[in-house]
Amino acid sequence: SAPGFKAEEFLWTFNMPTDHAHVTLKGVRVPVTAVFGGEGRGLQVVQHFFNENRIRQAASSLGAAQYCVNEAVAYANHRAPFGKKLSTNQGIQFPLVELQTQCEMLRALIHKTAWQMDTIGNFAVSDKVSMCNYWANRLCCEAADQAMQVHGGLGYSRHKPFEHIYRHHRRYRITEGAEEIQMRRVAGYMFGFMDQRAPKGVTE
Repeated sequence: SAPGFKAEEFLWTFNMPTDHAHVTLKGVRVPVTAVFGGEGRGLQVVQHFFNENRIRQAASSLGAAQYCVNEAVAYANHRAPFGKKLSTNQGIQFPLVELQTQCEMLRALIHKTAWQMDTIGNFAVSDKVSMCNYWANRLCCEAADQAMQVHGGLGYSRHKPFEHIYRHHRRYRITEGAEEIQMRRVAGYMFGFMDQRAPKGVTE
């Protein structure tokens, strides 16, 4: 570590055992070789990474959401309290139907957006990237919660992965730009406040 850099404490998070350090910087000198893109351009450089990671994050959350739906459906078809399968109840069916519908629509949007990023550039579809990101992360949390509900007490335990999926993906609604930031970006493009282009000084 550089002189003047100190990790004051480590903050445990909801997704333990990952933790985040509270650091202080006092008179820290950064060599030229460690400066990315030139002085004052750090944000522009990291923006390039953000757009790519947001679509990867969306795909990850979608996959986890689909897993939760699949597991809930399988359990509802297997569990038969009082001789009647859970899957025969509309109270079980309808929430899972809505989640499955959202998974299918989101999968199509993620595929389209990723293809456009590859063909016309990362920043040409920033609004679609933000749509995919905030909705997939929210959908995953909803799917994990519903899977817990279908499984009952077993779903809430660590014998099933839903609590871990929820904890892991709940952070994505904050990291890489909170979902409110993603929605603000979409609104900026919709209402003409923002341009679909790379940040100043960043190439595609």
